[in-house]
Amino acid sequence: MLFNGWYTDKVTVYRTTMAKVGNITKPTREKVGEYPCRVYSSQKGGPVTSERQANAKSAEKLAVDVSCDIVSGDELMVTRGFYVGGSSSIRYLAGDIVDYFEPVGGMFNGLKHKEVGLLSDEVI
Repeated sequence: MLFNGWYTDKVTVYRTTMAKVGNITKPTREKVGEYPCRVYSSQKGGPVTSERQANAKSAEKLAVDVSCDIVSGDELMVTRGFYVGGSSSIRYLAGDIVDYFEPVGGMFNGLKHKEVGLLSDEVI
């Protein structure tokens, strides 16, 4: 795959599922998997204040292989630069997901990838 050298980050995917414990059904957080990825198209907004709080929002995009098990609403812990010595992790929620099976009309094999919208809303 041509994107293998391009994936310098790592994403750990967590999903909330419902588990029955005795007679009670409650949400549980389960680790789905870890995948190589790359964060790109960074759009970070500045702080916005309101009467009660200040927050900062960002909308970025993540590229992963099409075989990765990520659905909208998953919690994503992205470690920036993991495969090149980085160690800082950022928490996101998975937004819209678009599969690109052959982005250049089938001219190049190995360019298949999945684009995941990353949503972040931080209260300051």
